[in-house]
Parts: sequence; C-alpha cells; structure tokens
Amino acid sequence: MPAIAPYIPSKQALLSTWLTNFSALITATPSAYGLLSTDATTISTAVAAFNAAYSVITSPNTKTKAAVSTKNTAQVTVLQIVRPYAQQISNNPGVTSANKIALGLNPKTSTPSAITPPASNPILAILSQNPGLVNLTYRDSLTSPNSKAKPYGVKSCQLYGMASATVITNPSSLNQLATMTKSPFQFQFPTGYTKGATWYLAAVWQIQKGTQSPFSPIITVVAS
Repeated sequence: MPAIAPYIPSKQALLSTWLTNFSALITATPSAYGLLSTDATTISTAVAAFNAAYSVITSPNTKTKAAVSTKNTAQVTVLQIVRPYAQQISNNPGVTSANKIALGLNPKTSTPSAITPPASNPILAILSQNPGLVNLTYRDSLTSPNSKAKPYGVKSCQLYGMASATVITNPSSLNQLATMTKSPFQFQFPTGYTKGATWYLAAVWQIQKGTQSPFSPIITVVAS
C-alpha cells in the first residue's frame, strides 16, 4: 500500500488497515525487512489485539465505555511496538524502497547529493558610476541578461579586483574586495584610491562551504 504522510494514519479505520498490511507482509517474509520471525510474532500479536478491540467498538450495540477503554489501551500498545519497527525498517539501507513503500512507509535512506559550485560563472556589468563608487550588476552566465537569480546552492557572489597601470588578464591575480548577495551592488573604492586609475574587476560564485566557481570575465572601470 502507498505511504501516507504521516505514514501511520491517525484515523482508526485507516490505522487498522495499515497495521494489518504491515503485519501481514512482515509475517510473510520478515527477513526482507531486516527482521526475525520473533519480531513478526510480536507485531502480529499486538496488531491482532488492536483489531479485535477496534472491531468491538465499530458497532453501536457493543461500543461501551469499557470497550472503548480496551481499544485505547490496545492502540497505545500496538503503536509503541510498531512505531520503532517502522522507523528501523525505514532507515535500513538493506531494505528496498519498494518493500518500504509496500509496508506504507516513507523511505529515508536516500543519500543527499552534495552541493557543488556551478560550472557557470557570474557576468559583471557596470550599471552607473559616481565619485568614489560604482554600481555593479551581476547575473549567471547561463541565464538571460534580465535574470538576477543565482545558481542553485550559491550563497554569494565574491568580487575581486585591483587598480593597475598595466593590463591584467588573469583574474586569479586580483584581490578579494567584497561579498555581494544582491544585484545591483554598490562598490566603494578603498580609502586613498587614485582618481583616474583603471580598476580590473572579476567575480566568482561561492557556495556555503566556501568553494567557488570559475571566474567571470574581467571588466574595467576608471575610478572617478
């Protein structure tokens, strides 16, 4: 039967069906679920007791306070027994996802994919310039010019740059200047900067763990 979220139903009619299926499959082949025949017997005994108590209160003629109390006790007992088994099976990598789903569980054994830096790079552009500062925009090299979205897993865009009287073609020689998290970004030239100097700027995407994408192409701006 398909998994239900939460996987153990809260409605008693559905709970009875879920428990019956859970017990029947484990009783048939306990080893397929990483269990022993003694585990299957423990489960089936508790499930049978709950179903017997539950069937009594489904009829108005037999639904007494005592019968309801007996059912409540049986429900607490069966859940105390079944829930740890359900969690054990759900987390067991040796049990197939198909068998977990057949039990009505939500598999929890998938390995999360590590977030890696994107193969793409930022594209820098100058939006405007004022004395002592420059307004920059950035986007991903694989998106449209109008998109401001960063690639999946990217925490920030790291700005690198320096002033130089000679042409710089290798961005790895640039100094880290700022962390940009939103575009556009206002970059202020450092105190004591030289007006008229040519600045070479480039950027990289950076993920949470600090690893980075390839550099963007270098752009230039003359400090004013």
